Amino acid sequence: MALTARCPVCDIEMKQVSARADPGRLIVLDQCGRCGGIWCDKWELFPIAPEEAQRIDRVDDALLRQPLVLPEKLLYCPRCADRLQQFNDPLLPAGVHFLRCVHCDGIWLNRGDFSRYKEFQKKTRETNMPEEEWLRRLTQSAAQPRAWVETGTQGIFAYPQPPVEAAEWKTNIASGIFRLIVQTLLRLVLGF
Repeated sequence: MALTARCPVCDIEMKQVSARADPGRLIVLDQCGRCGGIWCDKWELFPIAPEEAQRIDRVDDALLRQPLVLPEKLLYCPRCADRLQQFNDPLLPAGVHFLRCVHCDGIWLNRGDFSRYKEFQKKTRETNMPEEEWLRRLTQSAAQPRAWVETGTQGIFAYPQPPVEAAEWKTNIASGIFRLIVQTLLRLVLGF
């Protein structure tokens, strides 16, 4: 069962949204239905495919026409309740604002910041890595099923656990119960 998070701005429960990430991963983010803000656990923001921003942080004209008054209060991490702090990086464009939890390294993005950051990231990638090289790396990673990971509140690289053998589980339970019964009987008989 996944942990639900509350929006640091609106204090309502956020919904989980899945985002395709590079290479071949699926990442689960938390998004507020009222203010449109997005919570990214540690390392979740960076590998998300830039194209996913348009789907997740889509423009809702009716919502944009409504004024979004950000409270002048301290915002707290939806995971560990530590105070969120403004993240300043001189390499980020002026229109992108992150609030970061220094305890769990999660990142809060207000409505629109996710799209602006992903657009910046896409331009940076195109400048620094030619498309052919990016495609070569992507196809190498996608060909390895072990690289397919789903992340979310358990943290990045949380691989699905294999099912526990039913017979092994029953044997462990039965031997534990037997041992407990024998210990109890010995204590009663011997008076320990």
